[in-house]
Amino acid sequence: MSKAAFWTLWCFVFVLPWDEFILMPVLGTIPRLVGLVASAVGVLHILARRRVRPLSWFHVFALLFVLWAGVSAFWSIDPQATRLRFLTYLQLVVLVWLIWEIAWSPERQRALLQAYVLGVSLAAVVTIRTYLLGVPALEGTRYSAFSFNVNELGMRLALGLPMAWYLSLSQPHQRVAWIWRLYLPLGVTAILLTASRGAFLAALVALAIIPWTVGRLRLRTKVALYALAAGTLLLATQFVPETSLARIQTMRADIDAGYFGGRGAIWTAGLEVAQEHPIAGVGAGAYGAAVEPTLFIGWGAHSVPIAILVENGIVGLLLLLAAVAAATIPVRYLPPLQRRFSIVLLLALAVASLSGEWENRKFFWFVLGVLAAQVVYRPAGQPVSPAVPLRVRPR
Repeated sequence: MSKAAFWTLWCFVFVLPWDEFILMPVLGTIPRLVGLVASAVGVLHILARRRVRPLSWFHVFALLFVLWAGVSAFWSIDPQATRLRFLTYLQLVVLVWLIWEIAWSPERQRALLQAYVLGVSLAAVVTIRTYLLGVPALEGTRYSAFSFNVNELGMRLALGLPMAWYLSLSQPHQRVAWIWRLYLPLGVTAILLTASRGAFLAALVALAIIPWTVGRLRLRTKVALYALAAGTLLLATQFVPETSLARIQTMRADIDAGYFGGRGAIWTAGLEVAQEHPIAGVGAGAYGAAVEPTLFIGWGAHSVPIAILVENGIVGLLLLLAAVAAATIPVRYLPPLQRRFSIVLLLALAVASLSGEWENRKFFWFVLGVLAAQVVYRPAGQPVSPAVPLRVRPR
């Protein structure tokens, strides 16, 4: 039962990057269907073994955040949107709990990372194929896969970069390690084809893991990696259209002008609402309704911190930040490679969150769930939280 629960969870993570691929009537997307199966099998496994791991502080704060989002329905300016967002948050907190319960070992956690990298690899291949077919997704210069929003696709691809590098260094066999390293040119090329400036910035942060850990490698491996990096740059300049590269190059001028790709006005309107509802916010999922009187259209926040501040107030923002801190602080007990990977992955997620509306996305909570689920060791080398039996009343 344990293996069945883990492999259904693995399949869910594998299809996670295809969130909008193949929409089926009633059942919804493939990740939704696989997620329901994984949740059912996972819960049955936990009930059958009759023991659970004590929740970490991350899970406690995450659950409090979700409950606060649900309570906000009492004062929400858009109760229907709040109810839908609360149900989404409940599903996401179940996801991180299942990762905590089922992916309890470093081997299983790496297997989930492998599933994610394989999933984004397919998305990257489809993006490149879309470009070769000459089918742009937006503005005639931006390319995507599976009908994805180009910015969201770019962010998912960027998060796969440090995962692939970490997996390559975790492999005892160099030939297998190079399979994971091949995602680097593939992912970078696909990110450039999306022409997402936020994803490009997140990718730069994600790639910082390479110089930080390259000292572990032998000289000939370093030379091969330098050749791979040079080949990637050559591929980017020759393969990616100039229009896509030109859009990315406008990032600095766009930031200096305070435009932020059209987000400046959206953020300003949101912050004005936050001043009127500073403590409790306007209700989870109600950002669009809150800024519509000012912008004449219900734009999303396009920023996780601003979205949470406006929708859930200072209380909600502090709860989410406490959950992230609870997942981050124990990282100091991890082995050096795993610790550096965790820091870079979290920084890449943070950068991606500044210009994206990801707080209700599965991949956002998956990353936090994996970071929190890592086996944290005390200095003495003993696990912090072994599983404990469920308390069942005698019949």
